[in-house]
Amino acid sequence: MILNGNDIKKLINENSLIENYNKNELYIGSSSVDLSISDKILKIKKTFRTIDLSDPDISENMYEELDIKESYNLKPKECIFVILNEKINMPENMIAHIRPRTSLSRLGLYINFQHINSGYSGILNLELYNMSPNTYKIVPNMKICQLVVEEITEGITPNLLYQNEKVCLYQNETGNTGSKIYADFIGKVFRHFKGNYYYIENISTDSETKEDIIVYRPLYPRKDSMLWTRPARMFFEEIDPNRKDNITKQTHRFEIADDLSIDYTKNKKGE
Repeated sequence: MILNGNDIKKLINENSLIENYNKNELYIGSSSVDLSISDKILKIKKTFRTIDLSDPDISENMYEELDIKESYNLKPKECIFVILNEKINMPENMIAHIRPRTSLSRLGLYINFQHINSGYSGILNLELYNMSPNTYKIVPNMKICQLVVEEITEGITPNLLYQNEKVCLYQNETGNTGSKIYADFIGKVFRHFKGNYYYIENISTDSETKEDIIVYRPLYPRKDSMLWTRPARMFFEEIDPNRKDNITKQTHRFEIADDLSIDYTKNKKGE
């Protein structure tokens, strides 16, 4: 069931559905509420190399954060990510959708549809793509999209809530979080360059540095430990295929094992 504007307003006032909003500018319609652009955007850095989607540094190295306190000229065929002003806090019995504004769509400005899970909390960034042949001036506090809220049917259990999911990499994001597509490798088998195989259990966050940590276990008997962690940037880092101990000749410390029939560890000592 889609919530009407009065129910959305009540959630904002009583349950902090939306924080950081301008009370004078907040527009609530019959079944949605408008959200606006902050004074910061993310731009994708151009590179001439092929990008490895398993690279954990995608989120750190692919984007440039820009201040647009005055304005930003969005050129034809240009794509940026706008950081919202508002923080969204979804109740446990509701979900939401980000939908484009009709007025912007008719100008050739594309905003990506975004599903927001129950229990999610954070500041989103949204793709803004200029499909038109014209240049448009983007300014802070400009209304960019609509938030539509829906109530979930009864019976949702705690394990289904976003904050309780095994992987909730975007929980409590602050708007400048990039892609963490390498999370797709949870539950996959990887081969170390010394030959042994490992299973990725999960991805955690270091409490001090906030960097992503790979949690993995060896698929062979070890006496020291059967559960290990390593920073994601090290887990997926590039290595020299010609180094003496690289018996697999692979180009990364760990690589996904597409062919488990090759036993590289026979008569070799793995990590």
